[in-house]
Amino acid sequence: MATYKGIKGVKVETKTSDPTASESEATVWYNSTGDALKYSIAGAGTWAAGGSSNTGRRYMSIAGTQTAAVTTGGSPAITATETYNGTAWTDVSATASNTHNMGGLGTQTAAMAVAGAGPGVLSETWNGTSWSEGNDLTQVRTMNHSCGTTTAGLTAGGGPAPVVVGKTETYNGTSWSEQNDMNTDREASAGSTGVNTAAVWVAGVGPGPYFASVEEWDGTSWTEVNNVNSARAYFSGAGTSTSCVVFGGVTPGSAQVNLVEKYDGTSWTEVADLATAKFGNGGCGTGGSALSAMGATPTTSTTSEEWTDPVYTIKTVTVS
Repeated sequence: MATYKGIKGVKVETKTSDPTASESEATVWYNSTGDALKYSIAGAGTWAAGGSSNTGRRYMSIAGTQTAAVTTGGSPAITATETYNGTAWTDVSATASNTHNMGGLGTQTAAMAVAGAGPGVLSETWNGTSWSEGNDLTQVRTMNHSCGTTTAGLTAGGGPAPVVVGKTETYNGTSWSEQNDMNTDREASAGSTGVNTAAVWVAGVGPGPYFASVEEWDGTSWTEVNNVNSARAYFSGAGTSTSCVVFGGVTPGSAQVNLVEKYDGTSWTEVADLATAKFGNGGCGTGGSALSAMGATPTTSTTSEEWTDPVYTIKTVTVS
């Protein structure tokens, strides 16, 4: 008769208490305190309620992670800045001159708000305490998406419609420079929070149709890759060019949706929906640990949701 030691080469380890679920995935152990044989598995990702912001907003700049984020601006004409610690949002005594429809990149203590309504070429840098204006972009734009860091940033696409562009610019910590255009002019798309040499831009709009098309950036040029399952615009996302998640937005003929899709670098899969359908929401974090913040339902919202994927669970081996 085969034994566990014979198959795996080791005996089942005895523990007085269970390890964390994520650390113990794909292992088996004996819990001597509970007199039980246990194992851990990874399940499908889920959304959970996060903290509510002090100011409701949509189309704002946001950067950072699920547990350390910063947001500024937003519609209608908001300049207040808030930080998030994974539990609560806190007002900080700083404002950006950009007001709404701009891109955001970086971390909670080193972020940028890029272009947006108004002049459409401004970029401002956040140092964890205050905002300072940097060099202008070369292309006027709003409803653009941005990713990367304050010394290696990327922004692409934008409007306002009917003049929608696929213009791409990179930032070296001092100035913006124009790069190769996207294959499809688009605004209100979602992009990854990866680096400025490896990013993915998802869907968007116009002028005219809503897109399902997706493009990847390799630091030099854009390449069309597999489409998302649902064409959409005015939504958000988080992650990298090989692992990201996009959520919310507006699909053709709808007011707002709670649809969520994740990307593994090759294909898109529909996963657990947001609890609340939204558009104009902000997104940051990773493909496995993302934050969807505020937005409109269609009224302006203060609520946030947190994505975790996979969700690890400890199981007890039972014998029937």
